[in-house]
Amino acid sequence: MDQEQNLFEDRKKNPSMDDDNEEAVEKEDLYGKEGENQITKPFDPSQIDVDIANVNLGSLIDQIAHDEIDLQPDFQRSSDIWDGTQKSRLIESILLGLPLPSFYFSEDLATGKLSIIDGLQRICAIRDFIIKKEEPLVLQNLQFLRSFEGKTYKALGRPEIRRIQSLKITTNTLRKSTPNEVKYVIFQRVNTAGVPLEPQEMRHALNQGKPAQFMKELADLEAFKIATNHSIKSKRMLDRDFANRFVAFYTGFNEYNGELDAFLNNKMGALKGKTDEELKNIKEAFEKSMNCCYTIFKEDDFRKRSHTRDKRKPISKSVFDTLSVNIAWLTDEERQSLIERNKSFKQRMMALFNEPKFSAAISTGTAKTYSVVQRFKDVKDIIQEVLNNDK
Repeated sequence: MDQEQNLFEDRKKNPSMDDDNEEAVEKEDLYGKEGENQITKPFDPSQIDVDIANVNLGSLIDQIAHDEIDLQPDFQRSSDIWDGTQKSRLIESILLGLPLPSFYFSEDLATGKLSIIDGLQRICAIRDFIIKKEEPLVLQNLQFLRSFEGKTYKALGRPEIRRIQSLKITTNTLRKSTPNEVKYVIFQRVNTAGVPLEPQEMRHALNQGKPAQFMKELADLEAFKIATNHSIKSKRMLDRDFANRFVAFYTGFNEYNGELDAFLNNKMGALKGKTDEELKNIKEAFEKSMNCCYTIFKEDDFRKRSHTRDKRKPISKSVFDTLSVNIAWLTDEERQSLIERNKSFKQRMMALFNEPKFSAAISTGTAKTYSVVQRFKDVKDIIQEVLNNDK
């Protein structure tokens, strides 16, 4: 596809400035008037296996030092967001013997390591002060223990070290026998302290190894970055959320039941059982779809446009999932034909954006089953019309 390659080369030379625009991705109304996602599929409470322990902080420090707790380095930069003052005041609280909020962990089925559900900022502060060798935390802006101002852990006396090590904390660990979908529900409920993790960050924490790495590979593809006009931020894993949507609907559209978060988590977890060849095929389908979508729509890719005079809109997740997956389901020959008929396809898509049912399916209650089915069917029908009639 020489034409496609030329367009991509032009796009690389002129990346969008949308990355600095907070409205680069449209805010999503998942469940309309019903508000938050309501779990409609109950699970057996006996499946919840939680180990609740009262331990010394020294035990947690030892686990961190021996790499028994996964700090998820590939998204730690966006999650470890406390500044020096906030970290220092946590250490001050520990030195004062004040109680800390409970820590929540999930035990990984494959590695046995603990992933952090709630308490990442606190653990990062403890690590930076006590364990970090290079550029450790220097205490600053303390409110009560002014005599410790400017000190590092190495400068503390034995009484202070004993005080830190012996502080009682509560840890809640979801054992590996707890089903992944149950872990996710619990994760949602307890993930409230500090700066709560985004849904994709939670999925990442619960699906370490092959699934987490695969989502990163998709989000890092140049084809995805170009197709989304370099406007999907990697901060808080927004780019991987888009990749997760593609994978989930591409591999399991017929299984969707209206619970988007659970669906995305389950389909991400299912990647553990995929062969290398199956993952390669998914990745190729994703890349081919991104290439085709950008070649056809260019900077309007995955954006709502109901008229040629419309101002450029933010990227829509619901347009992204239905358009990217429908095009990924095509053969190479069909994608090429669609590119050759791109003018007709763009006109029909513009008309579709004006259709009340489709407009509602990509705007309000976008996670409801009927909205997903409606928009996927409508786009599929238009693609087939273009391929079959515009010859």
